[in-house]
Amino acid sequence: MSEVDYARASVLLFDPVHVNQRTSRYALFEMGFRNIECVSNLNEFKGALADTSPALVVAESSATDADVFALVRSVRRSDLGRNPFVVILLTTWSRDTTHIRRAIECGADDVIVRPFSTMFAAERVRTLVRDRKDFIVTSDYVGPDRRKSTDRDSDTQPLTVPNFLQAIVHGDDAAIDRASSWAREAKDVIIAERLRRMAMRIVISVEIQLNKPEKNALPVRLDVADMARTARELRVQLVKASRGEAAEVAAALIDQISSLGDGSKADKRSLQLIKELSMATYAAFANGESLERSKDEIDRTVANLRARLQSRSADGKLRAQIEAARAKAVSEAQDTADDTGQADSAGIKRAAM
Repeated sequence: MSEVDYARASVLLFDPVHVNQRTSRYALFEMGFRNIECVSNLNEFKGALADTSPALVVAESSATDADVFALVRSVRRSDLGRNPFVVILLTTWSRDTTHIRRAIECGADDVIVRPFSTMFAAERVRTLVRDRKDFIVTSDYVGPDRRKSTDRDSDTQPLTVPNFLQAIVHGDDAAIDRASSWAREAKDVIIAERLRRMAMRIVISVEIQLNKPEKNALPVRLDVADMARTARELRVQLVKASRGEAAEVAAALIDQISSLGDGSKADKRSLQLIKELSMATYAAFANGESLERSKDEIDRTVANLRARLQSRSADGKLRAQIEAARAKAVSEAQDTADDTGQADSAGIKRAAM
């Protein structure tokens, strides 16, 4: 493999704080990058993502986290930009675990907490060049697969995606051409898998309601808002994919979900129709392929959700029993103190000792 030359790769750098932007630019320059476009506001950042094809995106997320995370998700879902597989590195001053978790969950390749040394950042970039993670696709996430091996199931296989950064810094024109072709195929696979996952998400919500729970199992509230949001996103993606017939079925699905109100009085007939419409929406997109191949995965997901809910219910009952026992012990202690005449006043208590 040819020598690594970062000067071949273009970088899009976003940071609203100019001092931090200069620091990041200096670090990138020290690594060997030369083609660095710097932007300092979100509109410029969004425009650059839409109109250019950088090999690496570096973005600060501390001050405008929600907006930056939304832009990263849009890139990964092919809603923004030309390359959903661009390497994305987020930086942040925040050490808040919630912020860092959200940064990871938006689909970024890596997150670096400031302050950092150039040597540390360079090692993280080298890792992204030589050992980029495969991607995983769910109904609401597209990005690096960070699951532990024990958490993976055979139905949710990771997807190897093109690493343009690697091909460009090595000056491998053949690899760049392969990556371009590979990107088109991988993009289609991701869109199809995400649509399947969205349809499955609605089916799973219905199955939890239709399947009779075990005795004493915690009842599950029907999340109509999540179902409606998923159905609307499903239709949006189908319209973008120019799949008119499937989009029409999705529109009927949205109407049916809307008829549920808050879901408290949802009847089995309506739920069954929603399930069938979800499956029909995907079948219309996938040229007749049904969700039947996903049946085992759906059944497992429903069973796992019920097991977690049952566990939470058991934990809640145990906590209630402990609190009740604690309250009883306190009450009995107070009664004992009253019986011995030591609870009337602090003075009497001291005198008795």
